[in-house]
Amino acid sequence: MVEVWRYWEFEHPSSYVVRVIATPTGLELFAVDVLQIVAPINDELVRSIEVQKRLVMMENNQVSLVSTLSALSIYSLISLPTVVEYNIIRQFMQWVRTNVMPVFKNDVTMIAVEQPKYLFQQIDYSQKDSLIKYLYFQNSDSWSSNSIDLYLKFIFKKLPLPASYPQTIDLNGIDFRTRYFQVLKTVLRSVSSYEYVYEDLVIRSANLLIAQSLDLLVYYHLNKLNESDLNQVLEQGLILQALGTMVNKSIDNFKDLKPMYFNLLDYFSAEMLALD
Repeated sequence: MVEVWRYWEFEHPSSYVVRVIATPTGLELFAVDVLQIVAPINDELVRSIEVQKRLVMMENNQVSLVSTLSALSIYSLISLPTVVEYNIIRQFMQWVRTNVMPVFKNDVTMIAVEQPKYLFQQIDYSQKDSLIKYLYFQNSDSWSSNSIDLYLKFIFKKLPLPASYPQTIDLNGIDFRTRYFQVLKTVLRSVSSYEYVYEDLVIRSANLLIAQSLDLLVYYHLNKLNESDLNQVLEQGLILQALGTMVNKSIDNFKDLKPMYFNLLDYFSAEMLALD
C-alpha cells in the first residue's frame, strides 16, 4: 500500500510556514519549506540530498507528490558547508525540537494517513501472500507463483534497470506519452515534466510503488472517460516504460509481466469505479 498523508503547518520565526507529516518512523518536513529557510538561494539543493517522496493530500483534496526531509537528512546538510552553515541548521533543528516535536509526542492520532478505502490499498507488497490473497479475492488464478515473484522483484527494483530516461522517437509513442502526462497533470499537482517524474520515481526511487500508484490514477481517469486507447497510453506510463528498459528480458516469465500489470490496474480501477 502507498499511503496518502495529511500535513500540519507550523509558523517559523522567519514568518515562513513549515509543513510537517508524522509517519510511524518519525517526523518529515516538506523539503521546499526547510530549504527556503536554511538555503534560500539554492533552488537545486533538493536534487542533491536524500529526500523521501510522499503522496500528500493538499488543499481542495488534491494529491501532490512531495519531497520531504527527515531530521537525519536535515542534519546531513551540514556536510555541505559551502551551501548551508552549521549554525543555521542547529538553530532550525532547535526550533523543530522545541515547537514541533512536542505537539506530536505521545499522540498517535497525529500520525495522519488517509484510511484505506479500497481493498487493493491493503496489499502489503513486501509479503507475497498478501498479493496472492488479493488475487484470490479477485478470482484470479492466472498468475503463477514464479510470475508473482518476478513482479515483486521488479516493483522493488531487484532487477537491473538502467539509470537513464527512456526516449521514444515513434510518433504514436510520443503522442501517447504526451496524453499520459496531460492526464497525470490533471490528477496530481506539482509535476513539471514526464522526464522529471520518471527520474524521481523510477531512477532515483527505492521502489516503484508510487510510480505504480500514479499509473493507476491515469488508468482510472481514462477508464472513466472510456478512452479507446487506454492501454496504448499506459504503455507510455512509468511502470511499463521501466519494464521496457530492463536489461535482461530473457529471464523466465518476463513476458508475463505486462499482461499481469494490466490485470492489476484493471482490478484496482474497477474497485475505484465501483465506489464513485
